[in-house]
Order: sequence, then C-alpha cells, then structure tokens
Amino acid sequence: FLHLDEIRRLARVFSKLGVQKIRLTGGEPTVRKDFFEIIKIIKKNSGIKKTVITTNGYRLDKIAKNIKDSGLDGINISIDSLNPEIFKIITGHDRLPEILKGIKNLQELNFNNIKINAVLLKGINDSEKDFDQWSKFIKNNEIDFRYIELMQTGDNLEYFKKYHSSSKIFKNYLNENKWIYQTLGKDAGPSLNYINPKYKGKFGIIAPYSKDFCKTCNRLRITSRGDLRLCLFGNT
Repeated sequence: FLHLDEIRRLARVFSKLGVQKIRLTGGEPTVRKDFFEIIKIIKKNSGIKKTVITTNGYRLDKIAKNIKDSGLDGINISIDSLNPEIFKIITGHDRLPEILKGIKNLQELNFNNIKINAVLLKGINDSEKDFDQWSKFIKNNEIDFRYIELMQTGDNLEYFKKYHSSSKIFKNYLNENKWIYQTLGKDAGPSLNYINPKYKGKFGIIAPYSKDFCKTCNRLRITSRGDLRLCLFGNT
C-alpha cells in the first residue's frame, strides 16, 4: 500500500498540475491506522485547497473531534435509508443510530460541510415516503443529501436489473416540490444540486446515465496501491 511519503509526493505533484481537491475514500478510509497522518500531510504544504473524505460513518461518533481538529474540509457519509430496518437489510448492520450520533457530534463541533449519499434502489428506498423522510431530515439540518443512481458494473448485472431505479423519479419529486437547480462551482463533483429557500440543507442527484455525464468528469483516481485510474469502471 502507498506509504506516507508517497502520498505526500503525490499530493504535491497533483497540486502543481492543477488539482485543487483530494478525496480520501475506499473501502473505508478511517480503518487505516495512519488516517489522520494522511490528512495532515495533505493539508500541510501540499498546495491542495480542499481535503475531504467519504466514509460509512461507523466510527464517526468516536472520531468526530479528531476529524474537526484535523482541519478536514468536508465529509460524505453513506446512509441508504433513515428507516433502521431498511438500513439493516441493505448494510447487514444495525448501526444507523451511532452514525446519526456521529453526525450530531460533528454538528455540535461546528463542522459544517456534511453530505449524505444513498444509492437509489428500486422497491427499497425509492418511494415518495423515503423522499419525504429525507426532506424532513434536511429541512432544519445544514446537510446535503444526494441520491446516486445504481450503476451497472461487470459483475452486478443481475443485481442491477433487479434494483436499478432511474434518478428521474427523484428529479420529478424535486420539480414537483419546487426545488431550484443550482449551477455548479469550479471544483464541483458530478452531483446536480437543488436548493429550496425553506430548507437549511440541499438535495442532489448523481445520475451516471444522464446526457453528457462523462463529458464533464474532472476526476482522477489513485488506488490504495498506487495505480492511476481515469475512470471508476475503467480497466487501464
């Protein structure tokens, strides 16, 4: 696996080549024992302007203060449902309460840039009831929630056919409830974001099958062993 000096060199070089933001993802990035050291070396002297992570949030209630103290610029947390039973079915774990406690801990520490991701799954979390639940959650919470449309990979064809639900159903929900499309910033990811003046949080959609989705891609990926990949689903 990449060691700290290699990560330090990579961050510096990418910064010189114009990269402004690094996301630590996985798997689960917080399982690395040197996780906070990695954040520190990217934040210090690399020239990278933003450092963010994607996490399953299982340890969030215990490491919230460390995250705040590390200077991390943002966090994405995977929560596929606010219904504890559905959450358990999807993940195989009954850990929703501790994840939500972790989010609350971050908010109490005034950590602001919190996003939640959920994969849209047909018959599991794609009903109007689910959408209303998330709507209620972000009304008084300064949190961005985004649905990610399920993508077909080389080994999930059967799963994809069973559970794929078009992101259009969530987009229609947003339009019907008067959410306003927000234009993208320079370092924005692939999410199409929506705002509503009555809500503290935002909604977003990551729709890989929408027109020109790949055309706007501004990302590179480095695997934990140091391979460069231009695309999540590429094999080169």
